[in-house]
Amino acid sequence: MLNRSWLRTLGPLVLVSAVALVVTAPAHAQAPAVTSISPGAVAPGGTTDITVRGSGLNGATALWTSFPATAVLSPDVDKNGTAPASTVYRVTVPENVACGVHAVRAVTDHGASSLQLMLVDDLPSVAQQGSNTTALTAQEVTLPVAIDGAVPNLSRHCYRFHATAGQRVSFEVLARRLGTALDPVIRLLTAEGRELTYSDDAPGLSGDSQLAWTFAEEGDYVLEIRDIRYQGGGNHRYRLRMGDFPCVNVPWPMQAQRGTQATISFAGSSVEEVQPVDVAVPSEPTVEWINVSGRRSGGASSGFAVLSVTDAPVALEQEPNDKPTEATRVEPGAGLNGRFEQPGDVDHWIFAGKKGQQLTFRSITRRQGSPCDLYLRMLNDKGAQLAVAEDSGTLDAELTYSFPADGDYILAVDDLHRHSGSAYAYSIQVLEPEKGFRLDASADVLNIPAGGTAHCTVTAVRKGYNGPIELAVEGAPEGSTAHTVVIGPGQTTAVLTATVPADAETGKYIPLKIVGKGTAGSTTYTSTATVDAAIKAGNSGMPFVPLPLSEELALGVAPAPPFTLRTEPAVLVFGQSLSNTVKVIVTRTEGYDEAITLAVEPAKTGLPAAVTAAVKPIPKGAGEIDVTFTATDKSPLGQFSAVLLATAKQGNVTTVQAVPAFGLTLEAPFSLTADAGTDPLTQGGELKLKVALKRNPAFDGPVTLTVQNLPKGVTAAATEIPKDATEAEITLTAAADAAVGEVKNLVVKADGKAGKAALTANAPPAALKVAEKAAEPKKAEPADSEAEKK
Repeated sequence: MLNRSWLRTLGPLVLVSAVALVVTAPAHAQAPAVTSISPGAVAPGGTTDITVRGSGLNGATALWTSFPATAVLSPDVDKNGTAPASTVYRVTVPENVACGVHAVRAVTDHGASSLQLMLVDDLPSVAQQGSNTTALTAQEVTLPVAIDGAVPNLSRHCYRFHATAGQRVSFEVLARRLGTALDPVIRLLTAEGRELTYSDDAPGLSGDSQLAWTFAEEGDYVLEIRDIRYQGGGNHRYRLRMGDFPCVNVPWPMQAQRGTQATISFAGSSVEEVQPVDVAVPSEPTVEWINVSGRRSGGASSGFAVLSVTDAPVALEQEPNDKPTEATRVEPGAGLNGRFEQPGDVDHWIFAGKKGQQLTFRSITRRQGSPCDLYLRMLNDKGAQLAVAEDSGTLDAELTYSFPADGDYILAVDDLHRHSGSAYAYSIQVLEPEKGFRLDASADVLNIPAGGTAHCTVTAVRKGYNGPIELAVEGAPEGSTAHTVVIGPGQTTAVLTATVPADAETGKYIPLKIVGKGTAGSTTYTSTATVDAAIKAGNSGMPFVPLPLSEELALGVAPAPPFTLRTEPAVLVFGQSLSNTVKVIVTRTEGYDEAITLAVEPAKTGLPAAVTAAVKPIPKGAGEIDVTFTATDKSPLGQFSAVLLATAKQGNVTTVQAVPAFGLTLEAPFSLTADAGTDPLTQGGELKLKVALKRNPAFDGPVTLTVQNLPKGVTAAATEIPKDATEAEITLTAAADAAVGEVKNLVVKADGKAGKAALTANAPPAALKVAEKAAEPKKAEPADSEAEKK
């Protein structure tokens, strides 16, 4: 078991008892998949038997949870762990675990499942039973209680309970927040069916329902739940909570500084008498979100929320601050926390700005559970508007501003729709402008066959950086290979591949992170990939992923595949108007000689622009195939990567394996340098101009050299660099009357061909000095001697 604090984002791996370890599965068994858990919660400080339903669940080796727990296969279930459709685990949770939305994964000898959301909940659980589809046939329950069910199509579920006069009861549905398809609406009815109140799309709760009601009279009442569209089915699951818990949206404040002791209250539609909780905020830099929960004074059940962990100090608004002259003063960089409790409430924050300084004010509201949709304005110290945040649609508001001068500035914050109430809290991060990129992975689990390869797509959202992004996997087991993958210049996606060794142990759960790195000059940008898109896709498009689970990526090891693949070379170099070939090599298990088809993954965006691959299948029984990649003159230059997906079928079993990612480096067909040396070219003389040619490995043709910008009276002999050669000398000849002087823009041009495509490149400008021819010395006349005179 990974023994982590309840505050940690990553949860423990809970090893299952040895009973499960002797269970075997057929070689073609699938990776585990979880579709539901019953009950939908485990209790802090208690032991709960949970039934995990889905497929491929036989051969259980571990149960991972996002919270500390221990688990064994329940001994009360005959042949537990042998059925692929369900397994029962006995889960024990420490008392100090916070209530809230958490997750589990089933782990078997065929890999790990995707996340399945569930609760840690201090309400007792019961299951929906019978035909409770009308008020007359309502299922009897006793408060406090939480009910797990799934609404049928064109129907509803009804629950009858008893309440006393003056009793306040909270009602809450978790459906969209648990990733189910149910869009819930609840109605509170008298025993006779008269509606007292209802809730549909409670503000800030992702479309779930929540309300609190104080009963005027003692008696029996009915709570009805259905889908607002009258849809239903097995995926329209819900957990209906009924008790004395507070109706919570977010903690207050919504942020706490890392490594401090914080006292946290709560904001929500019904938070009267809620007792603040003391939180030891973790100091680990990787923890960004923690679950917190609280009760009313004397209460027996909890409301819950998610708290942001920040490096910056936390500032709270000080009322009154509705006017610019009443603004709460803060230090630049502090996290801002406020709430709109009264109609028309506007908060003002004042701080000192420096000339040329640029800051980003990033609000966090709806994704943390607040109903606020903020409207941000930057004012000068007199209250005049300088800038306003544009409408961010479904995203939280963000404003970036560059200060034109030293002085005080005021941030005005209010709700775009002028809403207010005890639930309308917000936080704002004050940051240096973000540059670089954000990453998101297409899968929250990679199940890699022993000796084989798995893949997922990584998408980049760039912010001011368009260079290459190199991807790496952190946390993979020893002996694993995370192949070099690059999101090339201007690209937004790449396919990441990872390979585990052939002797990798199956049945293990390993937490992973995908990290991207990009460099611009002396600045390095890094980002850890979230798995939001994958979790949303697997959970009915839920509006917001639970924040502590946003980076929760796992690796599972599956049995070895019938074939594996590799490429030679590991990096293929070619360029504009050029082609080059990579060899795909297959290693087959004995008796597996099926033909293997290959395809670029993904088909439309898996290669750089204007690059094609002539992909062919590996014939039956063959061990390799050549794949030729071709670029046009419009293809971009830079570092990229490519992945091929291999598919083969034997009998009724289809096997898909990724060819490990290999590099694509697109360079110019050739480049050259010219060196005239330091000696001048003399009038009437000659000089050797040395030219060095750097060839792209995909180009071996001849190149013709010409010289441009020669001084008047200087000529250059026609010169060719033969096929495969890399250097030549050009003879420069100066006429007797060649212009004397120095030129600094002498250019050697190289022309070649690749097929019908004309290729050209210029050497960097070189200097050439033409010197005047030295005058011939005059012959000295011999002097007459005295002897000759005589």
